[in-house]
Amino acid sequence: MIPPADHEAERLTALRSLGILGSPPDPDLDAICRLAAEMLGTPTVAVSLVDAERQWFVAGVGTFAVSTARNAAFCNHAIRSDDILVVEDAGLDPRFAGNPLVTGAPGIRFYAGAPLSLKHGLRLGTLCLIDTQPRALDDARRRRLRDFAALAVSHLRLQETKVALQARENELHRANRDLGLAERWAKIGHWRIAFPSERITWSDGMYPIFGRPPGAGAPTKQAVLDTFHPEDREDVRVRLERTAMGGEAYEHRPRFVRTDGEIRVVLAHAVAERDAAGEVVGLFGACMDVTDLVRVEDDLRATSALLRATLEHMDQGLLMVDAARRVRVHNRRALELLDLPGELLRGEPSFEAVRRHQVARGETADPAEALPPSGREQAREADSRIHERERPEGTVLEVRTVPLEGGGMVRTYTDITARKRAEAQIAHMAHHDALTGLANRTRFRECLDRRLAEVGHHDATCAVLCLDLDRFKAVNDTLGHPAGDALLRSVAARMRDRLREGDVLARLGGDEFAVLTAPVANPGQGAAVAARLVEALQAPFRIEGHEITVGASIGIALAPEHGRDGDTLFKNADLALYAAKDSGRDGYRFYHPAMGQAASGRQRLELDLRGALARDQFELHYQPVVDARSLAITGFEALIRWTHPTRGRVPPDAFIPVAEETGLIVPVGEWVLRNACEEAARWPGDMRLAVNVSAVQLMRPGLVEGVVATLAATGLHAGRLELEITETALLRDNPAVLACLHELRGLGVRFALDDFGTGYSSLSYLRRFPLDRIKIDRSFVEAVDDPGTAAIVGAIAGLGASLGAAVTAEGVETERQLHAVRLSGCGEAQGYLFGKPLPAAEAAAFLRRKAGTKAALPGQPWDRCGRGRSRCGPPWPARRG
Repeated sequence: MIPPADHEAERLTALRSLGILGSPPDPDLDAICRLAAEMLGTPTVAVSLVDAERQWFVAGVGTFAVSTARNAAFCNHAIRSDDILVVEDAGLDPRFAGNPLVTGAPGIRFYAGAPLSLKHGLRLGTLCLIDTQPRALDDARRRRLRDFAALAVSHLRLQETKVALQARENELHRANRDLGLAERWAKIGHWRIAFPSERITWSDGMYPIFGRPPGAGAPTKQAVLDTFHPEDREDVRVRLERTAMGGEAYEHRPRFVRTDGEIRVVLAHAVAERDAAGEVVGLFGACMDVTDLVRVEDDLRATSALLRATLEHMDQGLLMVDAARRVRVHNRRALELLDLPGELLRGEPSFEAVRRHQVARGETADPAEALPPSGREQAREADSRIHERERPEGTVLEVRTVPLEGGGMVRTYTDITARKRAEAQIAHMAHHDALTGLANRTRFRECLDRRLAEVGHHDATCAVLCLDLDRFKAVNDTLGHPAGDALLRSVAARMRDRLREGDVLARLGGDEFAVLTAPVANPGQGAAVAARLVEALQAPFRIEGHEITVGASIGIALAPEHGRDGDTLFKNADLALYAAKDSGRDGYRFYHPAMGQAASGRQRLELDLRGALARDQFELHYQPVVDARSLAITGFEALIRWTHPTRGRVPPDAFIPVAEETGLIVPVGEWVLRNACEEAARWPGDMRLAVNVSAVQLMRPGLVEGVVATLAATGLHAGRLELEITETALLRDNPAVLACLHELRGLGVRFALDDFGTGYSSLSYLRRFPLDRIKIDRSFVEAVDDPGTAAIVGAIAGLGASLGAAVTAEGVETERQLHAVRLSGCGEAQGYLFGKPLPAAEAAAFLRRKAGTKAALPGQPWDRCGRGRSRCGPPWPARRG
């Protein structure tokens, strides 16, 4: 019997179900072949399988090849018969005499093959006997061959079963994996309680819901109950007990408290599990975190009482239309959104009546409004269709149509007007500054690129202005950020009023603004815009009851003269801005190539500064501080000096700001403190050392530890060290700074407030911070002859006395100034009248010369020559050198 041709596809499917094609030889089938070879006395026994094109040996003993073409295979003939195919001498058999397997290697002469069938009529291959010598096959061997073939078929069926089982296991594994993924994505978990042990098991999806770490294991039943909110806990317990007693399944939304303290809401389901006898053996349930959903529902209920009464608490209008075009279900929200009279939908009206009413109100007929075709063919599409409809009064509805099987549809209407407005607002926010409403950096750059393209095509010019507010940081520091924000809004409004149509004003961030002018005929027009802005911002602002004066510095770059692309123009305008600031602020400057050189010079200064410490280019000078009455030296202030190999002496006011901006002030400050303390340790035991500490050092951690380590290493007593800080550091009112000062103060270190009166002096920080000394800035001392200034100096001295803080006058250069600060109550003085800052060796020698000499300092010059100042002159120069 020859199997029909369409069996080939079925044969291939069956072969694949065995899972052995292309796999290593099957050891069990090999054993069957070995046993058959021994019992049947044949050198070669093999199990072969046949597909559409080839014959494959999947097991055997003494086999000749792994595979052969099907049309040359003996097995191709064997699978076409119902019984064993025997070829006693292939050389004499006309079917095989010319077969290459007979005429050539391996020279087959004898073949006997029993078909292998997993089901009737579908033969997959053979168990075959092969020999290179002709031979006969008696009836006994025929029976044994059939038995071995049956054994091979049994094994193949077992293999098929194993493959099928493995496939089902794999499918189950994938299903469990997919379930876990679905639970995680949907924030769902399931659980089970077994009776009577009440042991709980739950899925991985439960861990994130209850805020427990993955793999921590399910808690006990009581522990789970304890996690629920106290007001909901009893309700949960009662529901569980009712279900455990065989009650109906339940669903509710209790609150629970996660391990991190957050209160969440869970949608809980539970059902009783029963055994074959109907007895309850446990509970099975599922949980979904619906906190966000509950919050949305609460918001909807709070915004509109009407929404609480709509169908199924939906905020959507709903119409359900059957296959006969009748409106079977509607809600009040649909009436409201579609402006339908209530009587129109009484009973079961037609949907066409709804459409006619809408057209009568002036709404344009929308093809998408037509009902989908009825019938099962339409339902098979099963795709919801969504479109938007703008109504005559301006609202926008999202209309979703879902076909129903058998015809009809469910149509929902959602008012998305607010969403559309929000999308428009988001689009606006992406290009505008939230605080001022001006264009932001992105929007400004888009306008600049378009403007550059315009001027490039029309041989015109335009200007880019970069603007920074002057003295804005002080407003934030003294009045707070809310006042700073109010000021920025007022500044933006005032600048808008001074600009022309076509000019673009943007806020780039902080107090940085930019202006892109409309095409101008000459640079003077760009300068005119800048001048108007500077003038506008010089007038005071009234913010929260304070009169504030800021001003502005502006840098201008022209296109295409100063750059043909946005990046170049921005960079050059920024360089011009820095030049405007350096030239005195409250003004504007045009870009010049030399400005780029100045910026490069600052960068080189920064690079040189980074290597100055390692190259030992710093040294310390010491300026004496004297008692204002006795003129005896009470201490020295350590001042850093930098001698560059090519620049020469670099002034501190040139490199200290760079050091503070880059953070280099921290290692430099540590070097100053260490070397100054080593030098001061050699002075007499009551001599005080003053060291300046930057606000950056105070803000960084490690200052306390550094001071303690330095004092321990140098042996300097903490009471002899005085750290000078500025008002800038105190204005930040940082709790960490305050803690640092108090900790050092507790060790005995003293603090002086340097340059008092030059900033936004505040009596509040004089009360909060542990200050031992107030140093009056030299600007007051220089003008102390003025009665008003003298009064201020006296007031500061009185303030220091009331706070228990000593007062030192800085910058004393004449005896008249010394006399005035004495009268004002200053206890100490410092300045060129008493000595310039000296290198360490000279300062030590100076100290030795003055030690033990009463009134050895200026103010009483006759102590040097006994003949008065008119003939001797001052021993120290009265002016700065």
